[in-house]
Amino acid sequence: MAWVFEDDRGRRVETAGRPARVLAFAQAARTLVGLGVPVVGYFGSQHHADSGASVGLDLPYVGGGDAVDEELVKSLDPDLVVSVTYGGEVYGLSQDVAARIAERAPILAIGIAGDRTLESVIRRFHELAEALGADVQDPAADLTSTPTELRVVALSGGTDTDAYVANPAYWPSLRMLADAGVQFTPTTTAGGWEVVKWDELAAKHPADLVLYDERPNSLAADRLATIAGWSEVPGVRAGNVLPWNPEPPLTYAAAASFVSGLAPR
Repeated sequence: MAWVFEDDRGRRVETAGRPARVLAFAQAARTLVGLGVPVVGYFGSQHHADSGASVGLDLPYVGGGDAVDEELVKSLDPDLVVSVTYGGEVYGLSQDVAARIAERAPILAIGIAGDRTLESVIRRFHELAEALGADVQDPAADLTSTPTELRVVALSGGTDTDAYVANPAYWPSLRMLADAGVQFTPTTTAGGWEVVKWDELAAKHPADLVLYDERPNSLAADRLATIAGWSEVPGVRAGNVLPWNPEPPLTYAAAASFVSGLAPR
């Protein structure tokens, strides 16, 4: 019997039978594994290639972007590729690489940004996991966040000169907090990131609490310590810095853990 699933690009993905060998983008792979779907390997994106592929998965890593080991992909023999999409692209694979891989296995993409709520994204991954035969054990959790009186900024350490400030309306986990009343410092972009010079960060985003990108491509503590603008942010001076992952597993369990870590302070 044919297996059919419509992805968030509006594409009908069809295979001769239920896929059993899934290759997935790192975030999707962590999500599917957490929901009980076997994954044979994963790919990353350019920032994985730049900083290493460690994302907590004991699975073959095939590379990302343009630097994909297509012979390894062939050896893994996937019958479905699962990625995420921010705006219709197959995130984690260059257009040319995605086209070649699609000749081997269909590509399915789940939308994770823009006007999507975190719960809607989680439900989509539940639907996919169940369609792939998983007995999903990820009960709906209360993702209500208690508003804090502190001003909050979420950011990633981009370079020694620039910080990348997250637009909370773009990232589902941050949008959930904003909808609950958490006061983020305003950003000036409709996309994912506002690029701000480090020496202007405290003036433009005088936040009392900093959610800092914990991924390995974000500047580490030793680098941040050499950047004067970092230490000028009120939240940094007060020691109110918490880890934030822009690419978390998209499950209720992971989301509830994120919310509980942001208890009012």
